[in-house]
Amino acid sequence: MPGFLIGLACGAGELFLLTQVIKAVSAGQSLKTLVLVFGKILLFAAALVPVALFFRRDLVWCGVGISSVLVVGAVVINVLMRRNGKGDR
Repeated sequence: MPGFLIGLACGAGELFLLTQVIKAVSAGQSLKTLVLVFGKILLFAAALVPVALFFRRDLVWCGVGISSVLVVGAVVINVLMRRNGKGDR
């Protein structure tokens, strides 16, 4: 269970950083994009390494938490952007 909760928190951070990366790429800010991508990698490692060391049995659940927040969050953001007229149709 602790691995799943860590995965949920990491997934939320990854989703936030993903939206920032998309904005930076769209604006053509290559240095900011590079910094954000390295931040995503560090956040991913910061979540998986402690789970692998201390909660080895929860490692799969950590991955489930990360991926579920990313998928569900991306769908929610896409639906909200479409309703506001800012997304692709």
